[in-house]
Amino acid sequence: MINLQTSLQALQEKLQVLLKNYAALEKENQQLKSKMGQAEQQEQKLRDQLKEVETKLAAASLHQTNMDPADKAKLMKQIDQYIKEIDHSIQNLNP
Repeated sequence: MINLQTSLQALQEKLQVLLKNYAALEKENQQLKSKMGQAEQQEQKLRDQLKEVETKLAAASLHQTNMDPADKAKLMKQIDQYIKEIDHSIQNLNP
């Protein structure tokens, strides 16, 4: 009888450990889902920014005959910087 009681107690302790591990994994899962949602939102924001920059670039290329070469170079440099920032952010989101 003592052996059976000891076995049941050991089983109960193992069950408690498993339940504790399960709770920790559930919490981690929720945190990861939250982070993934945030990353997806940031990715969408960056995609929107990229579309905006591409639109500005297209508009600038349509009017490039009217632009001063210094302004054109400044605009291209700014667009390149935006694209680098967006690419860097996307790389950080996709490990």
